[in-house]
Amino acid sequence: MRHLLQRALQSRTFYWNGLSNLRTCTQGFRLYSKLDQFCYPVSLKGQYCLNKRDFRSGYFQSANCSLSRSCYRKVTTSQDLKSENEEVLKDAPEDCPVLEAVSYWTREFERAGVPEPDASAEYIAAHVLGYKSFSLISPLVRNLTAEEKTKVWKLCEKRMNRMPIQYILGEWDFRDLNLVMRPPVFIPRPETEELVEHLWLYLQEDLTREEEDLDVLEVGCGSGAISLSLLQEFPQACCTAVDVTKEAVELTQHNAERLGLGDRLDVKQMQFNTSADLGTKFDVIVSNPPYIWTQDMETLEQEIVGYENHCALHGGTDGMGLIRDIIHIGHRLLKPGGSIWLEVDPRHPDMIQTYLNNHLQYQLQLTGVYQDFNNRPRFCCLELRE
Repeated sequence: MRHLLQRALQSRTFYWNGLSNLRTCTQGFRLYSKLDQFCYPVSLKGQYCLNKRDFRSGYFQSANCSLSRSCYRKVTTSQDLKSENEEVLKDAPEDCPVLEAVSYWTREFERAGVPEPDASAEYIAAHVLGYKSFSLISPLVRNLTAEEKTKVWKLCEKRMNRMPIQYILGEWDFRDLNLVMRPPVFIPRPETEELVEHLWLYLQEDLTREEEDLDVLEVGCGSGAISLSLLQEFPQACCTAVDVTKEAVELTQHNAERLGLGDRLDVKQMQFNTSADLGTKFDVIVSNPPYIWTQDMETLEQEIVGYENHCALHGGTDGMGLIRDIIHIGHRLLKPGGSIWLEVDPRHPDMIQTYLNNHLQYQLQLTGVYQDFNNRPRFCCLELRE
C-alpha cells in the first residue's frame, strides 16, 4: 500500500487519498474526493480551485474575521423540514427500505441545492447503520427500523441546513486515523493528507532518523490531524501542537487521548507571534495555516460560512499573515538543519521566495515546492541553512 502511495505522489495523476482510505476502496474515488471537497467553491475567478482547505487553523482574532453573510442564498429552514418530514414519517411504513430512504433524501438534497446530494444521503444512511461506506450495505435487502429511520431523518435535516457531513457524522478519517469532528473546528481535507505524506517521505530519506528523537511543532492544530498522523508514523516523535482557539486545543487533546497518543503530545492554546515562547527547538515545523485572501472569503460556500471557524481560513489581505509569522519566528525555533513545511495557496510559493530574498537574515531557503492532486503548487519546504 505504501508503494502505491509513493507512486501516486510521484506521478501526481492519482488521488492518493482514495488508495489510503480503505473505507472507500469498494466505491472508487468519486464519493471520497467529492465529499471531501464539497465545502469549497469549484473555482476562484476562473483560476484557482479552493476545493480543500485553502485554509486552516486559528490565528486571527474573531474580531478580525467578521464577514457579511448576505451574499449566500437562503436554504430550507429547520422548521420547514420538520413539518415536511413529520408528514413523511407519519405516512411511511414502519420498515423503510434503505435504498428508498437514500433515494428520497437524494431528491430532497437536490431540490434544496445541497452539494453532493447522493453521497450525503449514502454517508448518513451508512453511519446510522454502523458502516463506514454505503457500499458495504446490502441496500436491496436491508430495511431501516423505525428508530433508524428517525435517526436518518434527523441527520438529513442537519444536512439540509448545510451542516458539513463531517460534523453530522461526528467523525472523519484522516489517513489511517479516525478523528472526532466538532464545529467550529476546521475539517481536515485531502490536501493536508498529501502534506503529511510529503513530509513522511522527506523524513524517511534520512536513514538516521529512526535512531534519533524527532521534535515537531504544528502551528494551528485544529483537530490534531497532522500531529497525530506524525506521532503514529514515527514512534520516536514528540509533538507540540498550538492553536489560538480553545475548541481546537480541546479537540486535539481529545483525539490524542482517544488514539493513545497523548503521552507524546503537548497541546497549547496560544497566539503564534513574536511573543511565542515554547522553550525548546524543533526538527520540523509544520502548518496548514489560514491562507485565504480577504477578497476570496466572500466566495466560500454556506457550509463554511455557517459552521467552520473563519479564523481558521482567513489569512489576511494576501493570505500570508500567519505564513510570515511562521517564517519570522520559526527560523529561531529550528534546530540546525531543521525544516518548515507549509500548505499554501497556489499563488504563495513565489511570494514566499520573494519574502525570503528580502529577509536573508532568516537563513531559510525554499528547497521544495510540491503539487497537489490537481497539479497546483500547494506545499512548500523551507530548510534552515547550516
